[in-house]
Amino acid sequence: MTEETAAPVPTWLKQELFEDLLKKLFPKYRSIKSFKAVPGLKPGENYSTIMLRLYFNVELEGKFEEISFMLKTPHDFEMYREILKQNNMFAVERDVFLNVKTELEQMYKDVGLELRFGASAYEINAPDEYVLLEDLRPAGFQNVDRLEGLDKSHVLSVLTKLAQWHAASAARIEFKGAYKQHYFVPTYTDSMRPQIEETAETLGKYLLKCLPKYDGYETYTDAVHSLHSKFVDLMYGLNKSDPEDFNALCHGDLWTNNILFQYKEGCPEPSETYFVDLQLPRYCSVAFDLIYFLLASTQFELKISHFDYFIRNYHDQLKKHLNLLKYPEEKIPTLRSIHKQLLKHGFVVVLMLCPPVLLDRTDDANLNDFITESEEGDDLKMQMFSNARYRKHVSAILPWMLNRGALDY
Repeated sequence: MTEETAAPVPTWLKQELFEDLLKKLFPKYRSIKSFKAVPGLKPGENYSTIMLRLYFNVELEGKFEEISFMLKTPHDFEMYREILKQNNMFAVERDVFLNVKTELEQMYKDVGLELRFGASAYEINAPDEYVLLEDLRPAGFQNVDRLEGLDKSHVLSVLTKLAQWHAASAARIEFKGAYKQHYFVPTYTDSMRPQIEETAETLGKYLLKCLPKYDGYETYTDAVHSLHSKFVDLMYGLNKSDPEDFNALCHGDLWTNNILFQYKEGCPEPSETYFVDLQLPRYCSVAFDLIYFLLASTQFELKISHFDYFIRNYHDQLKKHLNLLKYPEEKIPTLRSIHKQLLKHGFVVVLMLCPPVLLDRTDDANLNDFITESEEGDDLKMQMFSNARYRKHVSAILPWMLNRGALDY
């Protein structure tokens, strides 16, 4: 499907829903002359939601202007809808964009630093779940190909913005108290455990089946088999913040497709970095975002060789911005303490995130095939855990984790 092709859209998505918003944004607004929804992402780039780019041709006091927004709305997949219902994910993401993000940006403005973390968000009276955002493409923002991974300059740009986000959210909690309760409620509830166990068992089966295909698997096969039986416990362990850790409001899903970059003309290094897809924020150790991002989204050549270098750069930026925000000096984490936290979370990322991130694009990939048993799902999961790109990455990651003690639980 190309962007010129009309995308399948929810039946409730009508141009009339945007009338009040357009009147608010454009005082000279008169009417909508045309409306079109097209795919917001390439096929095979999103498993869990429908992403649409909405084009409006709008009359503004005698002249016409093209206006666009990005809309995210859920698939009609029963298990995913149940997760949405229990976690209120779309309402949470709207709140993060509308309130949390703007508050953190204002905190920096108050100390003399102008920055933004992401797009502006808008509200409409929709009959279903949604997140409506500013379309950043006209401003030159774009993704980097997830299959290539991020180079050094892009990684450092992300880590700076991540450190700024973590610092501001930690300072906000320190000075103003806890966020609304849903940022402290576990992402995975007890009632969801049967579905989580089923999904983990399904994915784990394919990992173990493909393990002999990975280089040097003999050295880490016992550790991986042992961890497989503890995987759900490890996931649920991430739900609760450890008071001994340095905790902040984490992004929760920080990988290549959820990061946008802007560039100055002729310069390959990013001049600005924004976050998207903030539907899974969680108050927990900052190590979760770090291991999640660095293992899944960096170029292969940097993933292991520059890991400690990247963590040091993140820590430098975190300390700098905590000091800027007057965070108590005695509570600022040491670099050593960040590394101790990193040992807790690695294996979950290898199993749950790296396979879909490193999978070649397919037009018909979907969430149902990713987490359930079916003939189509069997083919997809075998590709995820056995394709050459994943084998290359995991053959480097697992020995590295073993040697660091990150597979010891």
